[in-house]
Amino acid sequence: MQIAIFGLGKMGSQIARRLHKNNFEVLAWNRSPEPREEVAKAGVKTYGEVEKLVSDMKESPRVFWLMLFDKITGEFLEQQLLPQLRPGDVVIDGGNSFYKESMKRSEMLKAKGVEFFDCGTSGGVWGEKNGFALMVGGPKELWPKVEPIFKTLSAGQNYGLMGKAGAGHFVKMVHNGIEYGMMEAIAEGYGVLKASEFDLDLAEVTKIYQEGSVIRSWLIDLTRNIFEHEDVAGTSGVIGMMGEGEWTVQAGRELGVDVRVLEDAVNVRKESQDPKNQEKFSNKIVALMRKQFGGHGIQKK
Repeated sequence: MQIAIFGLGKMGSQIARRLHKNNFEVLAWNRSPEPREEVAKAGVKTYGEVEKLVSDMKESPRVFWLMLFDKITGEFLEQQLLPQLRPGDVVIDGGNSFYKESMKRSEMLKAKGVEFFDCGTSGGVWGEKNGFALMVGGPKELWPKVEPIFKTLSAGQNYGLMGKAGAGHFVKMVHNGIEYGMMEAIAEGYGVLKASEFDLDLAEVTKIYQEGSVIRSWLIDLTRNIFEHEDVAGTSGVIGMMGEGEWTVQAGRELGVDVRVLEDAVNVRKESQDPKNQEKFSNKIVALMRKQFGGHGIQKK
């Protein structure tokens, strides 16, 4: 099966390689050459020109996977890809786009005879090896045509069609909102442990939390990695955020749902930009968790 990938960042490059390793013919585009060169080492055919890639797509339906930052997805789709699309093509947005924008894009493409799927993609820097979790929205009648892509990218069962266009990105948005709250709760708990009079070995504490406890989880596993391999003291407590947590809080308000924990977690991330909060132990732990699972950058003191 042939598929085009636009965007070879941390996630896009993993997706391109995983599909290529599983006998897909992958044609991959990226604006800057360095990611193209890196992915080409795995045998993926790469392009620096969108037009050339599209012209080389021969299978029907032609499937185009976007893996771009949400701020540029709309512009890229409308200005660079849309003029070259034809009826019957399929566009999959695998980035973290706002679900309402995905609903609009679906209608825009449908008017031109182009089908659209939105795919919330989770897995961080571990997805290529372990498989991604994939939450998809789009037309049910076309699901059989694209399901092999998602099945290949997944760990086997952790993928599915959530509903109509927008549903995939909505489910992923809420996933990330939950992630904000879970990370903040874990980090604040460790802040209490750190501040106690007991001079606790936090790696040892985490080893016990990891097995048989109610809070055992991948985030707890990553927290142990932090205490065994990261320079916590030398890390700034500035916490990055991509927007999905705030979108989830906004959706909760619109739907009349109490999301106070998620809202507090979002506010902590905003407040972490203030220098007076950058020594907070819990902020450092959240920043390092983001590095552990997603390869997100951290600031050093």
